[in-house]
Amino acid sequence: MALKAVTEEYWLNFFDKTDENKDGTLSISELKRALVEDFNCTDLSDNEIAEMFRDIDKNGDGQITKEEFLSEMMKTERRTAVKEAFQKIDKNGDGKLQKAEVAAALREIGHYTVDEIEKMIKKADKNNDGVIDLGEFEKEVY
Repeated sequence: MALKAVTEEYWLNFFDKTDENKDGTLSISELKRALVEDFNCTDLSDNEIAEMFRDIDKNGDGQITKEEFLSEMMKTERRTAVKEAFQKIDKNGDGKLQKAEVAAALREIGHYTVDEIEKMIKKADKNNDGVIDLGEFEKEVY
């Protein structure tokens, strides 16, 4: 909970700083300035910045509201956290969670029976290949 509050506060402060004219929205020029000057993203093309802008501007009105911005940034934070958790569990680094890796992780966080662990793995393993890939893992934890 504390991590979420810090992250949310960070992005709210970023938005307020980036909103140069203080109209409560971000224009594409404000976003570009922040990416280039604050984050030194000089390798991003204007087309890439425009695509990023369109992805965040959910209602397509040419402005990013604080709500649109925060929603997208928190979604990105969640994706990153889920991927990091997956990588931590994936001890052999093959990009797939084996039953033993999942069982070890679940035992670290609680008291699960072998049967409970088997049921969780079976539920997450959507393609029934005996392992859980990142996509399957993301679907389970979202």
